[in-house]
Amino acid sequence: MALDIYAKQIPGIEIGRMDVATLLAFMNTVAAKGAADATMTAKLGDIWTAFAQAANTYDVVYNPSRKDLLSDVLDKMDDDRDKSQSAWHVAILAQLKSPNAQKQWMAQRLVQLYKDYHLDTGDEYMKQTTNISQMLQVIEADADIMAALPGMGLDDYLTDLKAKNEAFAAKMDERTTGTIGATTGAVAAARAEVEAKYRTLVRMINVVSSYEGGGVLDQFILVITAEIEHYKQILARKGVSSGSSSSNGGNSGDNGGSTPTPDPSNPDTPTPDPDPNNGGGDNGGGSDPTPDPNNGGGDNGGGDNGGGDDGGEGVF
Repeated sequence: MALDIYAKQIPGIEIGRMDVATLLAFMNTVAAKGAADATMTAKLGDIWTAFAQAANTYDVVYNPSRKDLLSDVLDKMDDDRDKSQSAWHVAILAQLKSPNAQKQWMAQRLVQLYKDYHLDTGDEYMKQTTNISQMLQVIEADADIMAALPGMGLDDYLTDLKAKNEAFAAKMDERTTGTIGATTGAVAAARAEVEAKYRTLVRMINVVSSYEGGGVLDQFILVITAEIEHYKQILARKGVSSGSSSSNGGNSGDNGGSTPTPDPSNPDTPTPDPDPNNGGGDNGGGSDPTPDPNNGGGDNGGGDNGGGDDGGEGVF
């Protein structure tokens, strides 16, 4: 069958410039759309299976590798525990002023225990957790103190502090358990693999589309193309170009246009641009009366950003 030069093709997107989370979302989207397209999965066979497995592996290793995944939750829980610890401290200090001598004595013992275990809301997470736990064990093992707490109005404070400390310890354990078995560099390796498998998948889809004809994969190609356009917008909002322009800001192409070297034998050779930062050859396609070190192609680069908004669509 003859090559169909008008066959639909999946366009390029610079997946290598996506951050870890954006790439994960993109690959999961492609995997989900592919799994729902029986025609595509049947046509691509092992190539599709290899991509789907690589996407799943990347998804699995991503979360355990994120040691700070629960940081916001832990910060909030630690803040709540700090408030409970401070409330306990204030409550036992207040009992030092009780007119009841027995309550004063119990309060003195509790204040001393607070000092003995060096409780400080600014301590490192697990140091604070351990010190609170140790203090509570001593208090709970003392029958006289435990019997006196309700009459002093301190039992609720103690119960609250214990609950918040235990909840925090459990959440810390959850985060630690999540890293068990995680291999250093696992995410980087999984990312490289899924990127390679994605590129192979796209190349083969485009080949099948071109050589088989009949629009056999058109539906899947249209769906993925729409997703790619969506992710290009995401990259643009993040300040990452989805085209092939270099990182030199407004430069068109790789170098934003080269400044020609004067040829003494050719009177028509353009004069070099005195502004080395202009990035558009002799003024990037227009006359710039005032050198602007930040021009970067800009108004004189042949487009908004020195060669079009994105410098042209990228390739893999």
